[in-house]
Order: sequence, then structure tokens, then C-alpha cells
Amino acid sequence: MPKGKILVMDDEDLVRTVAGKMLEFLGYEAVLARNGEQALEIFKAHKDSGHPFDAAILDWLVPDGMDGFKTMEQLRLIDPEAKGILSSGFSEQDQDASKTSAGFTAVIGKPYELKTLRETIEHVLGTPQEKA
Repeated sequence: MPKGKILVMDDEDLVRTVAGKMLEFLGYEAVLARNGEQALEIFKAHKDSGHPFDAAILDWLVPDGMDGFKTMEQLRLIDPEAKGILSSGFSEQDQDASKTSAGFTAVIGKPYELKTLRETIEHVLGTPQEKA
């Protein structure tokens, strides 16, 4: 039984795949989306089926589609309790200044490190897990 279900939205195939594998290694179910539009469809379908996501990791910049900020805004319309993690290659100062205005619960920098990913997910879900 997975610890939770996490939606990962990133336009880069490699980042998406690696994030998914890392989450699975940590004991989570990972569902991957290429852009904000696809993430919204998946998020809504899972919520409507009675199996909502525990959190979503959303890429800040998506050249061909809806970015993380617009996606988070739309996720909150579907579920006001949606928990979002802003994923970014920008500096921490830029990330912190931007996350709260968009309703993100946390920020994670790229490239992901297993320890940081685990700690961020635990913080967002409020559930400390065993060490990875």
C-alpha cells in the first residue's frame, strides 16, 4: 500500500521519469503529467473517482502549456485543500518569494535529491516517514 499519491507535472521527460522513480522508491504512487492541462485532467479524474492526490509537484516554467502557477490556481478551484509543491531551477530567494502568492505549500529545487524530496513530501503531508 503506497504512503500517498503524488502528481508530478514537468515538461522535461527525464525530470518527470526520475521524479516518478524517486517517489516510488520512497513508497509513494507517482502519476506523471507533461503540462498543466494534462495535470488538471488527471487531478480532476482522480478526485472524481474518489481517489484524490495527496500532493502535486508542479514545474514553475512550462514552455508549451500551462505553468505551475496557473496549474496550482486551477487545482485549488477543483480542490481548495490541494497541496502543491513548486518545482524550480531558480534560486531559493526567487522560489520563496513566489510560492506563497500562488498557494504552494513548499518549494523544491532541481535537480531533486532523494533526501530533500522525502523531507519536502513529509513536510507537505505532515507525515514523517522512515529514512530513505
